Amino acid sequence: MTAPAAPESVLPTRQQLEDLHTFIDGRAYHAIGPTIRVPGTPALLREDQSAVIRDAAQSVFTASQHLCRALWHHLDQPEPEPAAYAVWAALCALAAPWHNHPDLPEHLRSLFSPGPQQT
Repeated sequence: MTAPAAPESVLPTRQQLEDLHTFIDGRAYHAIGPTIRVPGTPALLREDQSAVIRDAAQSVFTASQHLCRALWHHLDQPEPEPAAYAVWAALCALAAPWHNHPDLPEHLRSLFSPGPQQT
């Protein structure tokens, strides 16, 4: 197995990895906003809809956390294993929906691309 083509062929720094995880976590947390109900006000969504959103946001956070942990130890290696590039590609795919988000820090934009469009 060979390392994938750019941009995944360049692994992030540990700081960039932490920042990307923090960004993804923030987007997942933001998604649960409509599920939060202020006491005494009507719910914006049915409970089953809120549960789906909360579960999806938790899944995104958990996947990001798992991928970051899996990649962390590969970053200081002079020649990372091919698995490191696969993990990085998966993390980039997870972050792809937000590649143009205005809150994405500029130093992270060049790290990943949106990848091929889903059909």
